[in-house]
Amino acid sequence: MPTATLRQISKVLGRNFVTKYGTRQGIVVLGRVAPFGIGAVIGGGANAALASLAVRAGRRAFGPAPEQWPASWDEPLD
Repeated sequence: MPTATLRQISKVLGRNFVTKYGTRQGIVVLGRVAPFGIGAVIGGGANAALASLAVRAGRRAFGPAPEQWPASWDEPLD
């Protein structure tokens, strides 16, 4: 699709969006969507903390990983 056509479409859609939602409506939409973003940040932080604790507990329980894994599980580790 040519760039000129995309610009023309964007110009029309942009005008329609602004007139349809306007400043007040945009603030209302932002107010409705903001809690989802805040929840995502809190959830992501909690997931990262929980994963870090799980890794730390695994390292404490099993010790450090070996320098080299055996080619076969039948072979003993050095």
